[in-house]
Amino acid sequence: MTYLEEFKKEMMRARSEINLSKSDLARKISKSPSFICDIECGRKKPSLETAFDISKELGISLDEILNNTLIE
Repeated sequence: MTYLEEFKKEMMRARSEINLSKSDLARKISKSPSFICDIECGRKKPSLETAFDISKELGISLDEILNNTLIE
């Protein structure tokens, strides 16, 4: 699994786990809900800054995601 696939999977899992809508996440990181949807659907790739902002809001670790993809 690639880093982006792992990030997308963890993003959706964490967002669902804390019951946060795409719109709420988008608002918290100053992005559009459609952008969040595009990331989760694999149509767009987040910048490193955006990935960091998302991970911070969702409580996921970019380091862990990267390590998981390097181990596979």
